[in-house]
This record gives sequence, C-alpha cells and structure tokens, in this order.
Amino acid sequence: METIRIMAATRRQVLIIVTITSLYALASWLLFSAKSLGEWLQIVSISFIYTLPCSLGALVCFLGYKLDKPSRFWAYGAPALTMLLLVFLSWLFYMEALICALVAAPILMLMAFIGGWIMSLILKKTKQGQLSVTLFVLLPYFASPVEQMWQTPHETRVMHNAVMIHATPEVIWNHIYEVPAIQAEEIPAQWIYRIGFPRPIAAVIDKQGVGGRRHATFEREVSFFEVVTHWEPQRKLSFTIKADPEFVPQTAFDKHIIVGGRFYDVLDGTYEIEPRSDGTSTLHLSSTHRLSTRFNWYAGWWSEWVMNQIQGSILEVIRQRCEKTPQA
Repeated sequence: METIRIMAATRRQVLIIVTITSLYALASWLLFSAKSLGEWLQIVSISFIYTLPCSLGALVCFLGYKLDKPSRFWAYGAPALTMLLLVFLSWLFYMEALICALVAAPILMLMAFIGGWIMSLILKKTKQGQLSVTLFVLLPYFASPVEQMWQTPHETRVMHNAVMIHATPEVIWNHIYEVPAIQAEEIPAQWIYRIGFPRPIAAVIDKQGVGGRRHATFEREVSFFEVVTHWEPQRKLSFTIKADPEFVPQTAFDKHIIVGGRFYDVLDGTYEIEPRSDGTSTLHLSSTHRLSTRFNWYAGWWSEWVMNQIQGSILEVIRQRCEKTPQA
C-alpha cells in the first residue's frame, strides 16, 4: 500500500509540473505569435528557440526539486523530455507543422537540458531558487525586444544535385524546359513528402528563349513564377524564381517558413546538361537560396537537406522520362 501511495503521489507531482510548464509554454507561444507584438516578440528568434526552452528547462528542474526531491532526473532528464512532449503536442494540436516540429526539436531539447542543468547548479549553491526561476521565466521577454534591435543577417547558399541519364542532350533538353504533368507514382519516396511538403506537379513555359515565363506548380495550389535568363538549347537553362508569399496558401507550408517570406526564399535555378563520351549525359540542377534568421548555421543545414530531396526527386522524374523516350 505504501508503494502505491508513493506512486500516486509521484504521478500527481508529475502532472502538476507538466501542467504548469505547459501553461507557461502555451502563453509564451501565443505572445510570441501575436502579430500585434511582432515588433518585440518573434517566434523565429534566438529568444524563442534558445532562451525560452532554457527557461522552461529551469522551471521543470525547480518544480521537480521542490515538489519531489533533488535528483538527476529532474536536473537532466525531465527538462528535455518535457520539451519533447510539448513539441509533440504543438504538432498534435496543429500549432506547428510537422516539418517545423522536427527541425526545432533537437535544439529545443538541448536548450531545455542546459536550463535544467544550470538550475540544478543554482539550487545546490544558493537558497534563492524562487528568485532565480522567476528571472529565468521572464528572461525571454526581456531578451526578445533587445534582440529585435539587431539587424537580421542574410545568407545565400547554392545547392547542387546531379544525375547520370542514358539519353542524348536533345532528349534531356525537351524534358527540362517544360515538364508535363507528373503522376504521383513517378515521384520517388522521400521523407519530405511524407511529412507534408507539396509534391511537384508540372512546369509550363509561354515561349522559348530568354524572357520566357515559366510557371512551376506544386500540390496544394503552390506556384512559382520563373523568368528565363539563359537559354542555350541542349546545354543550359537558367531562370529567376519568384514566390509570392501572399499567393502561396498558408496551409501549403509551415507559416514560419513560407517560401518568399521574411526568413526564407528561393532566388534562381539552373539546369545544365553535360554530355559524356559514352553516350550518356549528366544533368545538373542548382538553385540559390536566401536564409534570413539569427541561426542560419542550423536552418541552413535543414534547408539543404530538404532541397536536396526536392531537387533529387525532380531529377529522378526527368531521368526516368528521358530513358523511356526513343533516342534520336
């Protein structure tokens, strides 16, 4: 009976801690998401991605020490696990898209772990735990307005993919400057499509040559408007890319990573055909991307992973089509 009583008490303590930290996280998410507070609070910021989970981890550790007892679990394990639970709930209740939850989870859990570790050190050396946890809880709200005074860094990256195709440059060229409707079974299985990214559908062009306007469409009514800047038949095709964030449906991407928005954009693309002596050709596809966050080092890694899968799947569709086409 004593064991059952202890287990019941522990469950109540865990429920209280999870409830308090969830309310803190929800209130913070609502405030940082509010458009009216956009000049001071931003979700895509150091304050929200780094400072807030650190504060939440400190809060979990403090409550665990006070309501239960000091332990390594409350100092190291519980902060990260609580953060993981909150990320899962944010996706479950449609607060964040799956791709955003997956991208953010590793850094959020790490910062929550750091927050719990720091709070455990404070509680070991001082009795001013209540003051310390209060400062932790308020820290993101003091840090964010200061952060907004800094200019957001801009960074451009070129991402490149290539595929070898058993086809002549003439055949490949006819499959790249315009792409007829792509069937779902033509697109190789990729993780990005499984977690909700729109699949490519088609690309049509109004006229051949420099200045031609290319219209690339994706699932869920996503459109990219492209203007040809280099037209060298059987060799090279380049175009600028314009994604109007007002035109792209809000349900197509996560609201924080809208293509053409404040934080991310695709600027241009290039197809280049490289003939080989054995009668095959290598088709190169490269694109230039803009990142505008305060953690481009992390966002850039994920954007490269996503775009490599997108560009790779497009090249695979072209390869299959070219190799099924009778060669000249």
